[in-house]
Amino acid sequence: MIKITDKQKLILKQYFNNLDELLVKDDIQVFLDRIDNIIVDNIIDNNDEPNEDGIILQRIYDQIFNQN
Repeated sequence: MIKITDKQKLILKQYFNNLDELLVKDDIQVFLDRIDNIIVDNIIDNNDEPNEDGIILQRIYDQIFNQN
């Protein structure tokens, strides 16, 4: 099972309409890749610099990586 906090879930639900489905699949690499795709899109959309949302998502990505 992917280790994720309730706070992380709450934030990620803003970006994923299928978050629970991804968590059930229990594939950490696929899950992290999906978060990374959102981070990259955020950077591209903001002149190659992440905005506040991108920074938060990067922090969550790092936390989940370390938790698992």
